[in-house]
Amino acid sequence: MKQEFETMQIQAQPILSIRTAAAKDRLGEIMGPLFGEVYEYIQQSGQTPSGMPFSIYYSMDGDSVDLECGMPVAQPMEGMGRIEAGELPGGTVAAVTHAGPYDALPQTWAALTEWMSSQGLQAAGAPWEVYVTDPTAEPDQSKWRTDIFFPVC
Repeated sequence: MKQEFETMQIQAQPILSIRTAAAKDRLGEIMGPLFGEVYEYIQQSGQTPSGMPFSIYYSMDGDSVDLECGMPVAQPMEGMGRIEAGELPGGTVAAVTHAGPYDALPQTWAALTEWMSSQGLQAAGAPWEVYVTDPTAEPDQSKWRTDIFFPVC
C-alpha cells in the first residue's frame, strides 16, 4: 500500500484513557492490557467505545515513552481511578495510514514527519495512532492498518 499523506480537519472526540510511562521495548506487552482495562470500564458503565483503540505519544526520551492508551466514546464520561476522561483534539492534522506490522511503524512516522517538514507544517500537539485492525481478529500482520494523526499548524 502506497503511503498517502494529507492534512485534514477533524472534530474533537471525547475519550477515556490511561496515561503511563514505559520502556519502548515493552510497549507491545503493556498496551493490550491498558486497552482492556479501559474497554471493561466503558462496558461496565453501560456504554460502548465509539471507535478503535488509540495511543497518544507525549514524549520519547531515550528508552522511555510517555503515552496515553484509550478509546473514544460517543459522549463525555467520567473516569475512575487511573482511567481519565479527556478528548482527542480537533483541528488540523497531518495524517497517514500505515499498512503492516507494528514494528515497521517507526519508518512511517519518519516519512510523515519528513513530509510535514516538506510542506512547511509544524507540530502543534501530541500525535496519536489509531489501531484500525484488531490483531486478535486478524493474524496476518500485512493486513493490519494503523492511522497516524499529528496536530499541525
